[in-house]
Parts: sequence; C-alpha cells; structure tokens
Amino acid sequence: MRRALVLAGGGYVASSWEIGLVVGMIDAGLDVRDADLFVGTSAGARVAIDLTSGTSLEAVYQGRAGLPPPGSGRTEAAPAIDWPRIRTEVEAARREGGSTTRILQRYGSLALALATGHAPGRREAVAAQLPTQLWPEQRVLIAAVNAETGERRVFDRESGIALVDAVIATTASFGAMPVAFENHHYIDGGYFSSDNADLAAGCDRVLILALRSPPQAMRLVSIEEGVEKLRAAGAEVEVIHPDEATLAAMAATGGQMNPASGPPAAIAGRLQGRLAAGHVASFWRGT
Repeated sequence: MRRALVLAGGGYVASSWEIGLVVGMIDAGLDVRDADLFVGTSAGARVAIDLTSGTSLEAVYQGRAGLPPPGSGRTEAAPAIDWPRIRTEVEAARREGGSTTRILQRYGSLALALATGHAPGRREAVAAQLPTQLWPEQRVLIAAVNAETGERRVFDRESGIALVDAVIATTASFGAMPVAFENHHYIDGGYFSSDNADLAAGCDRVLILALRSPPQAMRLVSIEEGVEKLRAAGAEVEVIHPDEATLAAMAATGGQMNPASGPPAAIAGRLQGRLAAGHVASFWRGT
C-alpha cells in the first residue's frame, strides 16, 4: 500500500495550519510523515521539507505558533505588489480563454513583467529558513509553472535543481522574482492548482491538507478536479480542510489572507489534528 501526503498552498496561513494539523495528529498517535510520497505546492512545499528533513517538528510548530526559537532564520522583505493591476490582468487572461497552458502563459508574461527584488537576496533568505539544503531521501514532488510555456513542471531530487531553488520557484507569486533554470523561468505552482493532487496518481491512499480556496483564487484547476482524477485511477482520497474552530480563530484576525492568521491557524490546527487523528488513522492505515 503506497500512501501520499498532499500539502496545498495558501501562504503563511496554510503552512502554519498544516504544520499544526500534522503535529496534532502526532500528539494523538498518528504520524503521517511515514508517507511514501509528498506533494508540495507553494507554501505546502515548505511544509513537505519540514516534514521530511528530520528536524524537530515541535520547534517548527512553535515558530509557526508565534514562538520562534532563537536564531530561527532570516525573514524576507515583502515586495510592493500592484494588486489592482494583477487582478485586472488575471481576469483578462482567463477571459481570453484557451487551454490551461495558454492561460498560464499569460500569467507567466504578467509575472515576468511584475518581477521585482534581488533574486540572490531572496535565495539567501529562503535558504536560511529551510531546515536543510539537500533534497530529502523520501520522495518529494514540488510543482511550479514554466512562465514562458505555461506548462507545469514537477521538480524532485532527480531534476538537477537545488532544493532551495525549487522552493523559491513554487513560491514565486506575482511580484516575486521567478527562478531561472535550464533557460526557462519558473513561477508559483499554485497558479496551475493550489494542491496539484493529481501528482499522487499511482498511490493507493492520498491524504490532502488544504485551505478552502477563496472566491478570488487564481488557480485554474480545482481540488475537486484533482480528487476526481485520483479516484478514477483507483486511489482512496481523504481531504482535510480547516474545521469551524480553525476558521473562527482565523476570522478573528482577518481571515486566511491575513498573515496575522498564521499563529492562530497553527494553534487551532494542532487541536483539529488531535480530534481528526482517529478517523484519519483508519484511512491511513487501511483498518
């Protein structure tokens, strides 16, 4: 029985909630870090590395919950982002239609036009935040989008790309510098799909941790489409979204688009993980 853990994007809030959820399940006796495959998209890729690096997950959780240990790494300066322009041009790209690849080509053109910041500086900051500079022994897939062709690219330890560059690529949302690799530029894999769950095809059981996409989400392929493909291929799939208590905790700080929601999302996620562990264990272990 091959099992996959899919970790969706959604910024600092998503990664905080996902870490809390996994730690809560461990508290209750279920450790999903024994998955055969990890699929990470955008912020979810950072979580995948945290889970497979062998680092102290409790320390990671404490950092997410707002209690960072001394020397926990550099932070990145947020680039100035022209959101009105982005929303207008994204809507236009989708309205023009065509294939998913064609729409993502338009996204890529916009991303390249908006790219700001100093790429080496960002690389240094992200490298300091990761628990390891080496690809894990466990299989990890990191999804990105080729800005020139609009095609999805899946990076793993056989791709020839450094781990830190793969993480930067999958988190290169509008306004950030895309990653140059093999004569192409790569941007956030969440523009194709916030979860890229279909990459877990071939596994028998797939557990997906994902925020619910907001109405203004820019991803083109929904989580429902990915789940449908997996089930059609014979996989059993379980999706965990934030529960009501987690949503209430985030709402008090402005909702999941507000970075201030990260710490309460981590704390509420841990409680949710403890409550969900029994049900998830039956699914995960096939009992």
